[in-house]
Amino acid sequence: MGGGGGKGGSGAADAARAEEQARQSRIREGTQKVNQLFDGQFTDDFYGQRRQGYLDYATPQLQDQYQQALKELTYALDRAGTSDSSIRAARMGELQKLYDTNTRAVSDTALNYENDARNNVEQGRSNLISQLNATADVEGTVNSANSRAAALSAQQGYSPLGQMFAAFTNALGTQAAYERSAAIGGSKPYINTGLFAPSQNAVTVTQ
Repeated sequence: MGGGGGKGGSGAADAARAEEQARQSRIREGTQKVNQLFDGQFTDDFYGQRRQGYLDYATPQLQDQYQQALKELTYALDRAGTSDSSIRAARMGELQKLYDTNTRAVSDTALNYENDARNNVEQGRSNLISQLNATADVEGTVNSANSRAAALSAQQGYSPLGQMFAAFTNALGTQAAYERSAAIGGSKPYINTGLFAPSQNAVTVTQ
């Protein structure tokens, strides 16, 4: 009896071992298929396109805003008769510095889109492998992998840029009102840019 029990126990253990080996084989097969799908679709070119896509979307908006800010500054300089002055150079320098800062901000955001795409893809891959390890269902996991890959590769939407030069152009209007008010009152502004107070070289602009 003891010998028979031992043989039966050995047979059950062999069956369990064979089943586990088959399970591990299915997991390896499924893992290989998931990796082939993801590695074939999500290449460096894909991630680069995610970055470039945002740059193509945001850069024209940034340039349009810069040109508008430049136009407003030029108008203010012309009204004050300081088109060829050191004040012009200083204000143009401030605007250029702000443009460079905003350009870097756009580039950083584009890089974030690339990095987010990489992280999302790897998170999706990890979730699929975890699913496969739990179920050993190759077909089900591959179907899920195809669905996840389609979602991850879908065209991404972007939000329009905010007003990146608003502080600069708003300051032009605020300082203009301040300096003109002080000039009319015969006083000297506490902060005087020399840009907006009446000048003998000022250009008269009529509406």
